[in-house]
Amino acid sequence: MKKYFSRFSFLFILIVVFAGCAQTKQYTPEPIGTQYSLSGMPSDVVRVQVNDLRAEKENSEQLIQAIKGQILSALSSEKIVGSRSLYNLQIDIIEHRSFFTLGNWNGLTKLRIKLIDSQNNIIGNWNAEGNAHRSNMWGYATAKAVSQDAYNIAVADMMSNLSAVSLKNQ
Repeated sequence: MKKYFSRFSFLFILIVVFAGCAQTKQYTPEPIGTQYSLSGMPSDVVRVQVNDLRAEKENSEQLIQAIKGQILSALSSEKIVGSRSLYNLQIDIIEHRSFFTLGNWNGLTKLRIKLIDSQNNIIGNWNAEGNAHRSNMWGYATAKAVSQDAYNIAVADMMSNLSAVSLKNQ
């Protein structure tokens, strides 16, 4: 009886140790299929700057270009007539990763967005966040999918915040 109890205890402890382990992966997101439109932000007056502020900057340049490309494609092509002030749209990547805990992959993307005018006045300041969770069905393929989900949600949150901005009558 003692023999079986010690084997069971060892097996139980082993399962708990492995189930409690966490692993982190970082993936570069694919372009989002949804086409966003920021009609109040003309491309001729908005400069886009993306900064990667993460501690672990794996795939940093690809992530920066993915976010920058998403914003640039959403800006309005309509030109402003008359006096034009230039605006800087600054996007800081705070976090973008997927991590494994207790049988699930979790994705998290955090962005901080600032819109600054030519006199360095802050026009707007927003946070955008995406959280996603998936059961570990396909290993690292699930990790990549949950990372994409979190990115898609964060970009949708960012675009929702920016869609309320109109620089046309400033």
